[in-house]
Amino acid sequence: MTPGSRAASLRAEVETHMRMKNVLFAGVLVGTGLIAGFAIGAAAPKKAEMTAASELKWAEMAPGSPVQIAMLWGDRAKGEYAMLLKMPAGAEAGVHAHTADYQAVAIQGTWKHADEGGEWKELPAGSHVMQPGKAFHNDACKGPEDCIVFVHQHKKGDFIPKPAPKEEKK
Repeated sequence: MTPGSRAASLRAEVETHMRMKNVLFAGVLVGTGLIAGFAIGAAAPKKAEMTAASELKWAEMAPGSPVQIAMLWGDRAKGEYAMLLKMPAGAEAGVHAHTADYQAVAIQGTWKHADEGGEWKELPAGSHVMQPGKAFHNDACKGPEDCIVFVHQHKKGDFIPKPAPKEEKK
């Protein structure tokens, strides 16, 4: 091997060695960044959310409706959500359905619930209802106090009034 070819060979080895060190260094930087990012995410837990009953923001369920809702989480128009529903004493919702099942728990008052054509069932605070989607039913508040009901759905919320019966032509 000539001195010139030996020098070229050493230069090639040094360059290869330097490339390997640069690749290794870049890998260490990327790995460190990923670990640090994970650690920062793990070190920053979600912040607790607390809302006193007096801080709830009540809004009409629909324009002109006496029924009010206070959203707890999620978006009723888009998907999974939970809300409190407040129905005035003596109010009745009318026969209706919802696209998806819902779970509900009476919080205040005496909530009345009935499947279409079924008997009303009085549901004092603490009572539970699982209402299947697409099944017509009715809700009312017996009073004397307003009814508040916790409602949770895994799908978006809706209100489908039962269509009026068609009149027969004579």
